[in-house]
Amino acid sequence: MNKWANIDFERCDPRSCNGGTGACPAARSCTRKLLQQEDPFDSPMLLSIKMCVGCGTCVAACPRGAIEIKSG
Repeated sequence: MNKWANIDFERCDPRSCNGGTGACPAARSCTRKLLQQEDPFDSPMLLSIKMCVGCGTCVAACPRGAIEIKSG
């Protein structure tokens, strides 16, 4: 069974992250560099569902609770 990080874009608000710098702590925490933020204040994107192992590091790092691990 595969696991991957799923972002709730309605809850995600990088403007409120890291003291208003717009830097996504969840994207910065991804050890595999699969959760990427193109520019500050942009929502992060998961680059590959197949390569994500669902470790949960990004879930723990997201201050808005906008990421959850899915499986299927």
